[in-house]
Amino acid sequence: MNKDLYGNKVELPEEIVGYLKQCHDAVPGANDSIEGYKRNKELRDSGHVTYQQLKRMKNFFDNFNGNDNDKPFILNGGHYVKNWVDRTLGSMRDGNRHSKEIKSIASPNNEFIDTHEKNVNLSYDNRPSQQHKSTLDTYNLQVTEDLKRINELIKKII
Repeated sequence: MNKDLYGNKVELPEEIVGYLKQCHDAVPGANDSIEGYKRNKELRDSGHVTYQQLKRMKNFFDNFNGNDNDKPFILNGGHYVKNWVDRTLGSMRDGNRHSKEIKSIASPNNEFIDTHEKNVNLSYDNRPSQQHKSTLDTYNLQVTEDLKRINELIKKII
C-alpha cells in the first residue's frame, strides 16, 4: 500500500524550516561529522522532504537512545520535528488508504489486490520423482515381512 507513496514530496512548512535553523544555530561548532547536520542543511535548503526521507527521519527518532540534549537529536529537530514527521507520515498513509477504499467502492477493480498470474509450471503434482512414500506404506511393508518370517519359523517348528 505504501509503495504508492514513494517519490512523493511534501513542502516543509515555514515553521519547520525556521525551527531547523534554530536547531542548527543551537549546536555550536556543528559540522558534517555530526549525525543530522547534513539532513538539517538539506531540508532547509530544499524546502521539501520526500516520503523516503520522512521514513528515514522516523526511523532515526524511533531508534534514538540518547537524551534530548544530544547534538544529533537537536540537529534532527527534536520532539517538534519528530511529532511533525509522525503526523505527516500518518496523514500520507491514511490519505492513500482512503483513496484506495473510495476507488474500490466506486469501481469494479479492487485497489487492494495486485493483479498477477500464477505460474502453472511450478506445480509439484507433476513431479512424481519428488513425491515421498507415506510412512504408513513403509509400516505395512515391514509388518508383512515380519509376518512372513514368523510363518516360516512356525513351519520349521512343526
